[in-house]
Amino acid sequence: MPTISCFYNRLFFRPPYVLTFVQFEKFIKVSLNSKSVILTNAELASNKRLYQIFILSLLLTKDTSKIDLVVDECDGLHNYGVATMKHWGALKLPYCYEFTQITRTSKKNPLNASEPKRASGDKKCRKFFKSFHTFYENEMIKETLIIYEEFFYVQMIDLFDYFDRYIEHESKIAALSSIMHTYGRDVYRSVQRFM
Repeated sequence: MPTISCFYNRLFFRPPYVLTFVQFEKFIKVSLNSKSVILTNAELASNKRLYQIFILSLLLTKDTSKIDLVVDECDGLHNYGVATMKHWGALKLPYCYEFTQITRTSKKNPLNASEPKRASGDKKCRKFFKSFHTFYENEMIKETLIIYEEFFYVQMIDLFDYFDRYIEHESKIAALSSIMHTYGRDVYRSVQRFM
């Protein structure tokens, strides 16, 4: 069964760039806004930048085995998309997942598609990678490692807060215990009132 992941990047007031990855068993379909290409897994792994964004899209997508359907209230059309964390320029990642519409195949469910028979040709790959490098050089103002750090910070903030409170509490106990054993109960009670 294919899986889908999405990386949404927007630089301030410019139009967003949506990289969608639909992974099959032997091939992976990569879409950058309106351009798409079919690559083998080895071709994807050989391009370092694209592979880093692919891994990042897997982390930022809520559920890679599920696609969301939104029905437009005005005209009743079905739009498919993925719940993902959106990356907005210089801002940090948000704490929640938002619906991101798949731009290339928004009217069809890409998870119902059959696996491609072959990879895209050289000319189509060159055109795609030219637009991808333009996107990466002009729109990505943060390196992917910084976005990884932001993601892990968002996911681990509750754990960090718990350990900070735990360390503070244990330090207070150790200090009061040392005062009690060194100076006695009367000094301990006086110090405890101020802590």
